[in-house]
Amino acid sequence: MMNREQAIAYGKHIGVRWHIYNSNGCLVGGTKTLEQAQAMKRRFEIEERTNPWTHGKTRFEIREAK
Repeated sequence: MMNREQAIAYGKHIGVRWHIYNSNGCLVGGTKTLEQAQAMKRRFEIEERTNPWTHGKTRFEIREAK
């Protein structure tokens, strides 16, 4: 498992331009295109609705990689 800095460095190496973060500030994914990032965010939001620990309260946002 990678920590956040390692994950961002690896993503930069393979060409990731968009990161998806949850409302706790945790990096949960990354993609090369904005369309893929939007689809990933929608998928995370749908999966979050059935999460028994958070009851769908977690929010996700897309940020451009620096």
